[in-house]
Amino acid sequence: MDQKKTTQRLAAKKESSADFRGVIPRLLKAKKNWFWGMVVILSCLVMVVAGGCFSGANQDNSKAGSDESMVSDQVTGETADAVPLPEATANASTPFDTSKIIYSGNISLNTDNYQDTFEKISSYAVELGGFVQDSGSNYASEQAGVQNNSGFLTIRVPSSKFSEAMAQIQTWGSPISANVSSTNISQQYADVQAQLNNLKIEEGRLLEYLKQATNVTDMLAIESELNRVRTEIDSLTTTIKNWDTEMAYSTIYISLYEKRLSATSVNSPFSEIFTKIGEGFVTSINLILYIVAFLIVLIFRLIPFAAIAGLGFFIFWRIRKKIKGKKASQPAQAKAEDDKTETKN
Repeated sequence: MDQKKTTQRLAAKKESSADFRGVIPRLLKAKKNWFWGMVVILSCLVMVVAGGCFSGANQDNSKAGSDESMVSDQVTGETADAVPLPEATANASTPFDTSKIIYSGNISLNTDNYQDTFEKISSYAVELGGFVQDSGSNYASEQAGVQNNSGFLTIRVPSSKFSEAMAQIQTWGSPISANVSSTNISQQYADVQAQLNNLKIEEGRLLEYLKQATNVTDMLAIESELNRVRTEIDSLTTTIKNWDTEMAYSTIYISLYEKRLSATSVNSPFSEIFTKIGEGFVTSINLILYIVAFLIVLIFRLIPFAAIAGLGFFIFWRIRKKIKGKKASQPAQAKAEDDKTETKN
């Protein structure tokens, strides 16, 4: 009988030991599952926050787009009401007049011999049938601090020779830059010409009224209106003449720079070294301030994500602590059961 009880106690102890050994893998597995569960929860929270931000941005953009479209529709409607359709159709069918185009060019040129190039350009403008409209020179002078000769010319050449002149002038040196611009004044020219024609018709009618006037009051009123009309005619006529001149003679602006080494003075590379050091120091300070400002903005942007991560870590820590408590209490419970079993036996 005693042997049978002893066998039962040994079997119970072995079973308790096996149960205790099985608890540890289960606890580890549960801990691992909790960890991955927290990772999934944090990922979902971050995705929800980011999705809300992007959704709000998209709603703002769509709202702004709808507002812009509404404004555009309103402006289009107002324009359609303000401009009669027949006139728009007539203007669209008006042929494009390429003869009413004003050309101008701009050339910056490096030259080995400033004076020679300056004289060549001046003579060339006259040979083409044009003229020098404006010019100026700055000659090298130690007293004035000017090391090289430089200057500018503004020449007018016939429009038919404009492209040829642009190409030829650039061969007399090393071009720094060259550009061409054109302005089509066909519509403005036609409008001003129409106004001028209408004013001339009005002038003729006023002259007829003046001949038929029978009293001084009417004559003075007609002469006053006639003077106003003639003033406008003179102004529009001058405008058309200026346009005709600009279309007939294109403008070329030329900047000349003489580039050659001086044989009478030494140019030291250390003459402005302190200025360059100061500029470099200021640039570095500005860069540091920019980096600090960027980091401050970045920290405030990351605060919401840090709060979410902190909350997740706190939850994970509490769960881990709870699991450790259960793990510590299970061996004590197993020992108490063993003692209780031995006491009963």
